[in-house]
Amino acid sequence: MSCRKSFFIGFLVLALTASLLPAQGKGECFVIKGDNTRIKGQKLTSDDQGNLTLDVDGKIQQNFKRGQYKYGCIPKPQAVAELEKLFEAKKYAEVTAKAPAEFAKYKYLGWSYTIAALEAEAWLAQGNVEKANKAYTEGARIAGENRDRLEETSMRIFIARKEYDKVENLLKKKMLNADNQQAARAFNLRGDIALAKGDKKQAVLEYLKTLMLFEGKKVANERAEAKEKATKLLRELKDPRVDKISGYEM
Repeated sequence: MSCRKSFFIGFLVLALTASLLPAQGKGECFVIKGDNTRIKGQKLTSDDQGNLTLDVDGKIQQNFKRGQYKYGCIPKPQAVAELEKLFEAKKYAEVTAKAPAEFAKYKYLGWSYTIAALEAEAWLAQGNVEKANKAYTEGARIAGENRDRLEETSMRIFIARKEYDKVENLLKKKMLNADNQQAARAFNLRGDIALAKGDKKQAVLEYLKTLMLFEGKKVANERAEAKEKATKLLRELKDPRVDKISGYEM
């Protein structure tokens, strides 16, 4: 089969896959009740106390008092996407400056865990464990999407506190997770633990496992992180193999 045909077929597969994805990104909102029933709608709002109003179809509205539902969620707000971009660009001071206001705005609309994780990890990157834990604790109080992301943040805080025993069992489970992204992050966290303990060689090995065991767009960020950290450590160790890793095709 020619490269042109292969590309065309691949494009069709991607298009069909996209059409089968949940409609969340197209504007679907929902509320998950205490019995796990999911009520869908076209608009969801909250007041400052966490009481939700779901516009089901433009005609019918349902109200949910805080404590009578698990959580509600709207499609990812642009403000959250911008926080993620700032974090990826390592503009941590900007993340910690902007996150509290966005947390207040979207904490009852499904984005508490994500925003809290971004703020907490940005504080960790700036060396402030106390503020990181405060952001994490506040986010953990309000249920939302992306629980695994906040759990990972808690592990990073444990590592910063040198409470390694609290992390190991969680990591073992995540390393076997069918979700490659979570598993890859677990290997990187194993590297972070080794580095925090002062074992740079073991840290390199853990990061290289991420590069060797995972592939694809879904784990691109995790592989890039592993490569960056492994390369930096190999340079510090004056290991001649650093050029092989730095030149590794992603």
